[in-house]
Amino acid sequence: MNILVDGYNIGLPAGTGVATYGRGFIQSARALGHRVELLYGLDNLPADDGRIRPGLPAVRRSARKLIDFVRAPFGLSITPIEPEHINANLSVPDVDLIWNRARLFRAAKGAYRRTGLFTAVDAPHIDVAHWTYPLPIYVKGAKNIYTIHDIVPIKHPEFVRNSSEFRKLCTDIRDCADHIITVSETSRTDIIEHLQFSPDHVTNTYQIVPHIFEDTTKHRHDILNKHRLTSDGYFLFFGAIEPKKNLLRLLQAYKNSDISTPLVVVGRPAWQCEQDVAMLRMLTDHPEKNVIWLNYLPRTDLLNLIRSARAVLFPSLYEGFGLPALEAMAIGTPVLTADAGALREVVDDAALLIDPLSISSIGNGLRLLDRDSALRKSLSTKGRARADFFSQTQYERRLGALLR
Repeated sequence: MNILVDGYNIGLPAGTGVATYGRGFIQSARALGHRVELLYGLDNLPADDGRIRPGLPAVRRSARKLIDFVRAPFGLSITPIEPEHINANLSVPDVDLIWNRARLFRAAKGAYRRTGLFTAVDAPHIDVAHWTYPLPIYVKGAKNIYTIHDIVPIKHPEFVRNSSEFRKLCTDIRDCADHIITVSETSRTDIIEHLQFSPDHVTNTYQIVPHIFEDTTKHRHDILNKHRLTSDGYFLFFGAIEPKKNLLRLLQAYKNSDISTPLVVVGRPAWQCEQDVAMLRMLTDHPEKNVIWLNYLPRTDLLNLIRSARAVLFPSLYEGFGLPALEAMAIGTPVLTADAGALREVVDDAALLIDPLSISSIGNGLRLLDRDSALRKSLSTKGRARADFFSQTQYERRLGALLR
């Protein structure tokens, strides 16, 4: 079978959970014997002579954008490209062929906002097009399947900018898609109930646990020494700084707990994070508060910090899956997480669950994890076992059934 996968998130310079999901799908589909091709929407690729095309003047860029928006509903063509022509900062997954159409995803979304029409992509050799994120695009003549990871904008509109646009797009996808994939039974139930999807039309494949590299002890010691940390000597939060991640309550709980074990926060400011950032700056400006804020870390450094943490803290208010918790469990790091959304489903009994709306509940969980080494050891063992449920072998079994 020839499968086309969008590179919308995979083509972003900073990693996302959806990009990780897309890479896992590609890896597993190829392992199942399918031919997988990847579609980017990248600008500024080299010309045939290898030179980067110069940027267009502002007036021409505006004209180009307008032309794209007008043409998109009538269909856009794609062109094969060589991997070496892609920005070296992007990690390109192993695929059988790479396609590109400059500004594809921007043009499709812009055209959809103005016309309500999906953009057709001409790829007659493709059997299945998998859109790993809700996008107003389809491949003519192929089976088009879309992954809806969660419906946070509908259940919690306070967490996003434009919930009405998301609802309309998902409703239009419902009416045109050949099938919907999601990543948890929680999300599947939400999609069916809130968007009126047919139960037979939505399949939960869960998500594959990402490959965790072999332990590189020297590198791990380097990153710990750089930030004056010790193994099993700090708590770790990582993720975007936004309301859904509940960092503000976590910081308040930590501040009130009188715990001396440092708290390391790895995350970039995102939407509506002013209160979180203000609290972070107040705590980090006073070294005695034991809070360290790292705006960004390369993935290898982050995984080394996860591996050496006393526990990973993930008190998110709602998740359709909860990849950070799963990554920590796969490594063997104890996890404190919220009894909310899909998190209980993903972690089962392998994490310490707290009420994410209660600062005292979060604080009690912190103190318990901090002082109880036997509990941490038990959660580490249970976490590794639970992560096996999301292994590549298990994911390939579920994905293979879906594709058949």
